[in-house]
Amino acid sequence: MATNNAWDQAEQMAEKHASQGGLFVKLANDGDSVIGAFCGEPCAREVVWNGERYDPYDPDNDAHTGVKPASRFSMNFFAPAESAMKVIEGSRAWFTDVLKVRKKYGLDKFLFEIERHGAAGDTKTSYSILPDAKIDEAMAARIAEAELHDLDAIANGGAQGGSKPAGKPAAAKTGPIDPRVAGELVAKLKSLQRTDVDSFLAHFGVQRVRDLKASDEDAARAWLTKPAAETGAPVDVDPFA
Repeated sequence: MATNNAWDQAEQMAEKHASQGGLFVKLANDGDSVIGAFCGEPCAREVVWNGERYDPYDPDNDAHTGVKPASRFSMNFFAPAESAMKVIEGSRAWFTDVLKVRKKYGLDKFLFEIERHGAAGDTKTSYSILPDAKIDEAMAARIAEAELHDLDAIANGGAQGGSKPAGKPAAAKTGPIDPRVAGELVAKLKSLQRTDVDSFLAHFGVQRVRDLKASDEDAARAWLTKPAAETGAPVDVDPFA
């Protein structure tokens, strides 16, 4: 019996480590779980199971004629245990649960534990998603350091990408600032004096925090760790709108 237990334990450890280090979060067996943070925007796609994997649904593909496509949803998912940005993917039912916790708790405020309920191959497998711990400033900084994967490229068979190790400079950011990041900045600014808020806005040449550019994120975070001494002129526009 002891020998069997040793083999069982070794097999479980092998499966555990096989699920780590890769791009995708893998919860292969009943009771498997992962803790992490949902990041960025979701990627939704219609797919067809070919017996081995999901292929993008193509109505012009004769092999897909008469086949009802299924929906799959993926998101970036930061796993603190691995200090890595991974990709987590699930069915419509799974994503419906993600939407529920997003509405109730907000995805940017908590780490969530996702647990599988169902053995490998069980068509009735389900997943529970529950808040595990609040994201503090230290964890938020770790998440911000991790580079988001290009979910569309991955879904279409493009470059698999890879999680950027902590401390590596982030890739150049373009476009408007991420609403989640803007929310973090607003929360910190609300604890400051109005003159400091005005100084912040004047420094970056905007009237609202949401008007910041994505490329301003690092500078804005740095400014908030050491408020500027100069103050700008008061503004009539609500900076937090």
